[in-house]
Amino acid sequence: MSSRRRLPLEEAFLGFVTREPMHGYNLHQRVEDELGVIWYMGMSNIYGALKRLEQAGHVESTLRLQEGRPPRKVYRITPAGRRSFLDWVRRPIPTMRDIRVEFLAKLYFFRALGLEGAEELIVAQEPVCRERVERLEQSAAQCAPHEFNRLVYDFRRRQIEAILDWLQFCREEVVP
Repeated sequence: MSSRRRLPLEEAFLGFVTREPMHGYNLHQRVEDELGVIWYMGMSNIYGALKRLEQAGHVESTLRLQEGRPPRKVYRITPAGRRSFLDWVRRPIPTMRDIRVEFLAKLYFFRALGLEGAEELIVAQEPVCRERVERLEQSAAQCAPHEFNRLVYDFRRRQIEAILDWLQFCREEVVP
């Protein structure tokens, strides 16, 4: 049974087409070149995500003719898509396991698009992490001294404390 996290592909695509209209293969290349360090995305994921975005009214497409080749669908963001993207990029991540992919993608788009609000996102993420640390401490306190679950809670708590330390580093990097 896999509990793999859905990558924020649709949101990332909105971020890329915010810069300029793009076709599917170009989007794949951009994600691979610019976000490949945090996740892998296969070509098969692209067209389904673009179809969902188009059905939701977040992007619109036009056909661009090519000499000697089939026409290409080029996608551009709509005002509704821009609102959706900006709402996503400014919202803290509720689950700690998604920090590694989704939070980093958000920081990337703040920088790449020159958006205001990166520091506010970082500040908003900190209490989410602190609240999770408190819950883990409470859970560990209810365990017997040598119970295995206590080790698990401690491990998770220390991971989140490392994330909090890293968020402080991010704040210093974002606002020198």
